[in-house]
Amino acid sequence: MQSINWPEIRERLLRMTPPEDHTWGDPEAPLTSAELDELQHQIGVELPTDYQRFLRHVGRGGPGPFFGILPVRKVEGRWVWCGDRYQYSPVHLAEPFPLRVSDWRVQADLETEYPDWFSFARQANYEDAVQAWHDRELDVVFDPRRTYGAIPICDEGCGLREWLVVTGPERGHIWLDHRVDGRGLTPAWLPHHRRVTFGQWYLDWLETCEAAQR
Repeated sequence: MQSINWPEIRERLLRMTPPEDHTWGDPEAPLTSAELDELQHQIGVELPTDYQRFLRHVGRGGPGPFFGILPVRKVEGRWVWCGDRYQYSPVHLAEPFPLRVSDWRVQADLETEYPDWFSFARQANYEDAVQAWHDRELDVVFDPRRTYGAIPICDEGCGLREWLVVTGPERGHIWLDHRVDGRGLTPAWLPHHRRVTFGQWYLDWLETCEAAQR
């Protein structure tokens, strides 16, 4: 596996100019060793090594794919990952992430059960059936157990998200969360990499940005 000089990564970020379609500031201050220990003690798991090194040497959040790396901050005495309009307080991180392959078929199968308007004699009955279907969709597709053992690492926008798995066979890998548009949860990949670690994922983004600015 490629060795990454994380302190150098921070210097490379500071030299970059944000693209016109993105606005980001400098990386946030890195976590101290004591803060990282406290964070891991609170969440009850040891974070993947490359993400630990990012937090210690690059920043607790900052520039990254799409809208950047979600910062982890201490809020009212507890460590949380902070999105644009939400805070994620991790639970069940010690439980293994349940997936090994893409689960897009969960949504595909559910789509086949969408109520057929022509099967209802009354509009009100059809509307009730549609509401019941949407309620079930929320219960099945967005069941929080589907992301046990993972933390949100990046928001793509419009409800799309990326997760870093911290527990289970997929530990250390990035997974794409495209459930809002029917594509389910799928492992991120790169050419020659069927699975992508946090370090590979981040370095690929950084090198792509640097190449665009030469």
